Amino acid sequence: MEFLVPLMPLFATLPLAVAAAWIVHRILVHRERHGAGNARLEDLEQEVQALHAAQMELQERVDFSERVLGQVREAQQHP
Repeated sequence: MEFLVPLMPLFATLPLAVAAAWIVHRILVHRERHGAGNARLEDLEQEVQALHAAQMELQERVDFSERVLGQVREAQQHP
């Protein structure tokens, strides 16, 4: 067993190397998930902006229709 004595420092560093590899792996997985979350968030923000623009356009159309109907009603009341 004397031949293992020079290898003891190597054996002592193995748990640290495994722990470091595991930590790096967890960081990469977290970044990947976080990056995908950011992309999903950006997609949702764009979708909300598109829905808001569509809602504003519909509101303008409703306002226009109400004005036209009001004019028609007023014209019918005062021939």
